[in-house]
Amino acid sequence: MNVKNLRVFFQHIESLKNVKRKGWIIKSDVKEVESVADHSYAATSMAMIISDLAGTNTEKVMKMMLIHDLPEVIIGDLIPGEDINKDIEEGKAIKNILKNLPEKMQIEYSEIWKEFKVNKTKEAQLVHEIDKLELIIQLFLYKEFMTEESFSEFLQSSEKNIKFDLNKKLLREILKENK
Repeated sequence: MNVKNLRVFFQHIESLKNVKRKGWIIKSDVKEVESVADHSYAATSMAMIISDLAGTNTEKVMKMMLIHDLPEVIIGDLIPGEDINKDIEEGKAIKNILKNLPEKMQIEYSEIWKEFKVNKTKEAQLVHEIDKLELIIQLFLYKEFMTEESFSEFLQSSEKNIKFDLNKKLLREILKENK
């Protein structure tokens, strides 16, 4: 194991604390918006519970949740439609980040990354949904700092992606609680 490479990998993770979620910066008046690391921690915590309840592979779901935002340390937090080459740039970034891990882990994590991007497995679909569900919870925390138009835009673009029954129930509860 190359400890220098491992240090580089961990520095990438630490750097996610400095990558602010761009959508909140653009669409709200929040002074200190959450970082990608803040989002990743919350989403992964939610994923652990929801995956256990859904009976999916929780270890894979949690790894996928943590891996899916790693490219943002290199390319930044891009908003939808901002960069037509986003998928290519993310692919290069994840390869660059994962190259610092032992080969066996590179292969495993690359496969998990690809599974997330293809979004065909139950685990990948769950991760995509939880990513949106976490955004909705955060959205209500920022609501007072947003225009009604921006708030509605975030909510509508996120809630249309919620398909799993448990996540729909959670969404209804979130919406009911925040009326």
